[in-house]
Amino acid sequence: MPMTQRAIDTFQATTALACFLHIPELAARLSKEDRGGNWQLPENPAPTSTV
Repeated sequence: MPMTQRAIDTFQATTALACFLHIPELAARLSKEDRGGNWQLPENPAPTSTV
């Protein structure tokens, strides 16, 4: 991960440009694996403790 402000700005600009150009959707469409998000969730999730 970038540590300097200039590196962070560059990373954010690159990410914004990729999203503007719809690169993530293109990569998902060309992916060989099924990325549909059909996760099999349990009917009742494990209880969490309340403090």
